[in-house]
Formats: sequence, structure tokens, C-alpha cells
Amino acid sequence: MTIKEFSGNMKQAVSLELGSGYKVEEVSVDKNNGVCLEALLIKKNGLNLSPTIYLNSYYEDHLDGENIREGAGRLVRDYKAALPSEGIDISFFMDYGRVKERLAFKLISSELNTELLENIPHIPFLDLEIVFYYSVEMNGMEGGSILIRNSHMEHWGVGAEDLMRDSLENAPRILPGTCRDIFSMMKKMCPDKTSDVTDDLKELGLYVISNERLTLGAAVMLYPGMLEEVSEMLGSSLYIIPSSIHELIVLSDNNGSDIKYLKDMIRAINRTQVAPQDVLSDTLYRFDRDTGKITAAS
Repeated sequence: MTIKEFSGNMKQAVSLELGSGYKVEEVSVDKNNGVCLEALLIKKNGLNLSPTIYLNSYYEDHLDGENIREGAGRLVRDYKAALPSEGIDISFFMDYGRVKERLAFKLISSELNTELLENIPHIPFLDLEIVFYYSVEMNGMEGGSILIRNSHMEHWGVGAEDLMRDSLENAPRILPGTCRDIFSMMKKMCPDKTSDVTDDLKELGLYVISNERLTLGAAVMLYPGMLEEVSEMLGSSLYIIPSSIHELIVLSDNNGSDIKYLKDMIRAINRTQVAPQDVLSDTLYRFDRDTGKITAAS
């Protein structure tokens, strides 16, 4: 069964599970890097909010043996658990003065998002693009985001430079940058998978930088003072590994690491370990503590 066929079957099963008062639609959603995901859009009568439920994880569980009825029941429970008790007044989005208070930015690949970039404001940065979004925090919906499009920018009468200025001021406040030792982080998240980490690898001194949500956090490398603080801590300039759009791995540039090895590792991980929509770049970056500049490592 293809995911398209699965989507149709899930639509019918979810509609039966929800009963009257709901409308379920199949949708294909364009994501980062040209990835298109299948989803269900659930509309409840009297509620001006229609959550989009992505089907990938449910499809994988179906392939592992879960039947459609079981999957539909679980999806409905997940939907109801996340659904606010009341609608959301979105009229504020017409007022840039209110929107900019939760304006943030993220980094995406220039090469992999050429079509998307035609419709959204963006600022080039090396082989990446800085793009903007509204960080949602309302009625229990924390963690969501609304991508800023050209139509929004034109309505507000602002330019990309205005979005950059305001998001650079607000993002560090609403999504503070964090720096964590990678092995402490791995031990906390996956305690059963760190016992085989060698002492030699630990000595590389790898750190993960992201935001507190660990979502769209690669952008923290542009936060004022972020890389400077890590560089000061390590006493050196930095290599920056773009592990995904959500986080970066940083290490000292004077610990003997081989640049070719790091570049090969980035390419291999991007092709085997990172979801296609989460890939940021194959480039190894370097932060120079003397100049404060980020460049492609060579």
C-alpha cells in the first residue's frame, strides 16, 4: 500500500471515528527542501482552527503491522489531545506591530528551496537563506510556526531588512540559544546508546547549539554573541557542522580534526541519518574568533 492509498483509507477511518460535526480532508503539504508530505486536515464545526496531521509516522506503524482502525483511533486521540478548547482570533496577524513581538528566523538551503524562495522574503547567507516565521504561543499551541510570505510582507509594508532587524531582536528572547555537551545530551536522551562512545571521540569536545525548543535552532549561530561565547569557552575558533535545520555541532578548530573527514561525515549523515526535509547543508563552516566571521571551511 502506498502512502497515498493509506491516506485515503485513513481519511475514511478517521471520519467514522470522529462522527458528525467534523470534516476530514486529504492534503499534500510542501515542506522544506522540496519535500511533500501527506496529511489529513481536520475541521470541527464552530472552530476556526483546522490542525494538519502528518501521516508519515502512522504510515510507518501501519507497515509494521498496525491496522487502519487502530491507527485512526490513535490519530483521533492525538488530534483531540492537541486541539485547543476554543478558536483562535487571528486578526492580530494583520498588525505587524503585534506580529514582530514573536518574529523569529531560520536557516534553509538555497539550492534545495528555489521554488519556495520565490514566494517568501529571504536574505542570502553563504550557501543558505535566512527566512522568517511567527513563533506560535497561544491557547496551548506552543511550538507551532507560521512562515512569513511575500503577501504578508507586502500587506505590512515592510521589507526583508525590517524582518531581519526585528527577528534578530526578538528571537533570542523568545527562543534563547543553548549550548550543550553532545555526550551529556545523548546520555540524557538515549541512555542505552552511549556506552560504546570511545574516550577518543569524547576528547573531540563536541557541543550542540540550538534554541531551547531544539526546533529550527540552527539559526542560533547568527544570534549576537552566541558563537563568540562558545569560542571563548573553548579558547579557539570553531568548526560548525550543520547537522540539521534544528541544531549545529561545534568543535574547536585546533583539536587536530581532519577537514576532509568532517566534510565527508556531513555528506554521509545528510544522506543516511537526517530526514530530507531537515537537511541544512553539506558545507563545513568555520567561525574565526578574531574577525567574528563565519565562512565555508577550506
